[in-house]
Amino acid sequence: MKKVLLFTLLSYSCLFGFEHKHQIDISYLNYSEASNEVALYGTSEFTFNNDFFTTHVNIEHLYRSEHYTHMNELYLSKTYESYQFLLGKRIDYWGELEGYNITDIFNQKNYILDPFNKGKKLGSWAFLAKKYFAEDSIEFGVKFYEDDQEYPDISSPYYPFTLNYNKHLLTEDAKEKPSIYLSYVLSTESFIESENRFSFWHGYDNKRYFIPLDQTTLAQYAYRVNKYLFSSNIVYDDMIFKLEASYTDVLDDIAMSDYLQYSVGMEKSFFDIAGMDITFYAEYYYYKYRDDNTVTNVDISEIYNDDLFLAIKLNSNDTGSSEIKTGLLYDRDTEEKVFKIEMQTRIKDSFLLHAELLRFLPVTSSLLSSFENQTRARAGITYTF
Repeated sequence: MKKVLLFTLLSYSCLFGFEHKHQIDISYLNYSEASNEVALYGTSEFTFNNDFFTTHVNIEHLYRSEHYTHMNELYLSKTYESYQFLLGKRIDYWGELEGYNITDIFNQKNYILDPFNKGKKLGSWAFLAKKYFAEDSIEFGVKFYEDDQEYPDISSPYYPFTLNYNKHLLTEDAKEKPSIYLSYVLSTESFIESENRFSFWHGYDNKRYFIPLDQTTLAQYAYRVNKYLFSSNIVYDDMIFKLEASYTDVLDDIAMSDYLQYSVGMEKSFFDIAGMDITFYAEYYYYKYRDDNTVTNVDISEIYNDDLFLAIKLNSNDTGSSEIKTGLLYDRDTEEKVFKIEMQTRIKDSFLLHAELLRFLPVTSSLLSSFENQTRARAGITYTF
């Protein structure tokens, strides 16, 4: 059905305005504790317009030890005066901080593409209506149902479990029971420049925990909540101050406690230092259960419980927009560390050379336990057309 719908939309686009963009990336990956591999990744985006609405399609492809093709977005959108409407499968990004976004709850993460890239997400089928008031806006949305979440094959270096994983999601209520949210964005410019988002979410939490189906198999379990969210960024001179916070009221799941999350951050930039722009980031994340006894032996796969994130970005301002980013995530409680460095430079607009080094120092959290004391190195080239 989805293939028929996609073919119909693409055929329909021939009669109206049509735009498309494609990326192909080939990378070589080296693992300290696994076989090396070559990965081919691609995306295809299509946008076509008529007098009634705009249609957007995004398809992702991955070829390495496993093959993966996924239509990640397929939605219709319409803007009329100060109103916007959207219906279909989409990805949305909520939050302000660089390392991790507490308030980014709309989509599930795509662990098959890259468990350690927060930008890799799974589209969700939903409806959105938004009203703009100058710089402010109010938004109402409905997420229609909860999707299964796949993980890499058990033979992959990315496989995070010690047991087998059953991808069929278990839920507190029907998977098709919708989640709804209401958000208000307030911007200020008079005495200080800021953007603040207040949100209320009723439905399934994006956090899920794992329960045993038998002695050898795990499955994810989703529970319903009321969630109160706030995010803000404040610009002062060449500094940006950021805050994200949420309080989760668990409705009926007796195994899960209510919990509080917050994160604060600061971003400071220095321009034209020896021909480079330099940006520093410092962020702190905190996670607290209301009732510690309730969540004994319940794993919600959360590593940002008392963590400090430090990063620096160097931009050389050359014709290739060369850039180096390095960051360290440090758990103050367990002294666990994740270190990452990324480099990239552009060649003749269409080609991007990139490299990455990811190092895991002793960890015990469930989604990192398979990577203890490991190093992953990646180098590749991306072609955009």
